[in-house]
Amino acid sequence: MKKKLYGLGFGAFLILLWQLLAVKINASYILPSPLQVWQALQKNFGVIMTKHFPITMEVVFIGSGIALVLGIALAILMDLDERIEKAVYPILTVSQTIPVLCIAPIFVLWFGYTTTTRVIVVVLLTFFSITVNVFDGFKATKHEMTELMATYGATKMQQFVKLRLPTALPYFFTALKISIPWAVVGSAIAEWLGAPGGLGNYSRKMMMDLNAAGLIAPLLVISAVALMINGLIRLIERLVVTWRAEV
Repeated sequence: MKKKLYGLGFGAFLILLWQLLAVKINASYILPSPLQVWQALQKNFGVIMTKHFPITMEVVFIGSGIALVLGIALAILMDLDERIEKAVYPILTVSQTIPVLCIAPIFVLWFGYTTTTRVIVVVLLTFFSITVNVFDGFKATKHEMTELMATYGATKMQQFVKLRLPTALPYFFTALKISIPWAVVGSAIAEWLGAPGGLGNYSRKMMMDLNAAGLIAPLLVISAVALMINGLIRLIERLVVTWRAEV
């Protein structure tokens, strides 16, 4: 409860600071006040939620789904074969040194301003976190527990299902809590680069019109969606990972 109160208090402090800066600058096209942003959100809420929000979420779900399938599959392969781990893990690490936004224009050249381009950006932003966290979960399995199950005649598949998979579940949910909000942000960023619609595209149009309040309004929607998804994942984690005292 105290943590929630601290969070609410800090949020209120940030809004107050925002308001004071907006009054000090006194230029809504540079920094609108919280009230102006709220009014812009109310005014355009219908357009944002019916036209642009579904486009963004479609990319989020497709990209996250692909990243989940590929990430979990690769984590399993690395866990099963040490040679695959030694060959792939360094490449995964190096790939994170390349800013996705720097190579996103390349995908635009290849695929145009299409859903494919935006999905690729989301996959690249989320794939590494999912793969590494799930793989670390498999590696967290205690060796003596594996030996004990082998002593009792458990097959490798039984060891995986009854021991390694449950051990990796908390790590899997950690990966989701990190990657899914990033998928929402990544989708919006990709839309900013160029798309027929979406929250990022809407923000870009507002920027071109020097409408700072309209620009920030969909960003609030993005933040709210990311927080709600994170909260939903935490709830599912508590229901599924029942053996963990605190998640």
